[in-house]
Amino acid sequence: MLNRLIIILLCLPLSAFAQQPADWARLRQYVGEIGVEEPCDTPTATCLRSCFMQIVYGKPHARLGYQGLKERVDTARINQLTDLFLTGADWCPLLDSMESHDPAYRQLKAYCIRCLVDDYMADSLTIEQVKTTLNFYRWLNRFPADKRVIVNIPSATLRVLDQDGTIQLSSRVIVGKPGTPTPLFNAQITGLVTYPYWNVPHSIAINELLPKIWKNPAATLAAMNLQIIDGTGAIVSPESVNWSAYTVKTFPHRLRQSTGCDNALGILKFNVNDPYDIYLHDTNQRTLFTHDKRTLSHGCIRVEKPVELANLVLGKPHFARSFLTTCQKQTQPKTVTIPKPIPVIVTYNLLDVDDQGAIVVYKDVYGWWKLDS
Repeated sequence: MLNRLIIILLCLPLSAFAQQPADWARLRQYVGEIGVEEPCDTPTATCLRSCFMQIVYGKPHARLGYQGLKERVDTARINQLTDLFLTGADWCPLLDSMESHDPAYRQLKAYCIRCLVDDYMADSLTIEQVKTTLNFYRWLNRFPADKRVIVNIPSATLRVLDQDGTIQLSSRVIVGKPGTPTPLFNAQITGLVTYPYWNVPHSIAINELLPKIWKNPAATLAAMNLQIIDGTGAIVSPESVNWSAYTVKTFPHRLRQSTGCDNALGILKFNVNDPYDIYLHDTNQRTLFTHDKRTLSHGCIRVEKPVELANLVLGKPHFARSFLTTCQKQTQPKTVTIPKPIPVIVTYNLLDVDDQGAIVVYKDVYGWWKLDS
C-alpha cells in the first residue's frame, strides 16, 4: 500500500501533454532514491528505456560469475512505458504493474526512501546496502518462475520463493569458507540423487586426504569410507596399489566416498548445471546448522532442510521427514527425475528482510563489500 502511495504521489500529472519536464524531475528523484543509476540529462527515448529497464529489471551483481538462466524481459512494455512518458500520458500505472511486487522489495524500498530523510537512518553504507539489495530484487524480475531457490551467502540461508515473492521454504545453509568462497551464479536444479557418492575433488584429495592416507592407506581409507577408482571407473583394492611408486601429486587414481549417512553429501544431492561443480546437498554434519558462523564448506551448499526442498522441487510429498534418519547400508545412488528444472540463484546481499519481516545487516563474510565499495 505504501509503495503504491509513493508511486501515485510521484506521478500526479500537472496536465495532459504538459507534464514531461515535471515528470522528468520527479522520475530522476525517484531513481536516485531507490538506487537506480542517474539517467542522462534529457528524456530521450533511449535514455528512458534504459532508466525504465533498470527500475523494472535491475542489473547483475558485479561479481556474478555465471548466468545459466534465460532472461525474460518484456521489451514491448518497456517501449510502451517510454512512449507513454514522451507523449505526456499516464505512465505510472504501467510502471507500478511492472516493478517488482516482492514483499521484501516493497518493504526495503519504503525503508530506503525514509532513511534518506531520517537523521537516525543516515548511515551511507547502510543506504548503499539497501540499494544493492533493491537492485537484486529488481534483477530477479528477469527470471520469473513458479519456484525460485535463492541462496544468500552473507546470511547463509536459502529461500524458495514463488512468483510473487512469497516464501515457500526457509532453510539455513552452509556455504564456502573465505578461502574457498561459493561463487555468485544462477543455474537450474536439474535432478535429485538419493544416496550419492562423493567424488572427491582433485584439490581436496591432494591437499587434505591423500597426505593422511599415505601414512596408513588401508586403515585410513576404511575409516573414511573411501574407495580408490581407476580411469575405467573400477574400484581398486588398496593392497594392490604400489604406494611407494607414487607421490601425493602423481597418484593416478581418484577417490570416492561410499554412500550412506556418513557420506559428506549425506543422502540427498541436488544436481545443478553450473560450471563450478557446485551443488546443493545434505550433510553428515547436521549439528553445524546450529552455528551462527556457517562459512565452512569448500564451496558447495549444504542444506539444513533437504527433504523439504526436495518435495518442493518435485511438487509433491515424495520423501518423508524420517528419510534423513533411516540410514540404509550398501545402497546404490538413485536419480530422481523432477517435473521441470528449478532456477537457483546465489547472491551476496549484506542487507535483507528476514523471515520475521525485520531488516537485518549481515557480516561481510568474504570482505567483498569492503573491496568493491
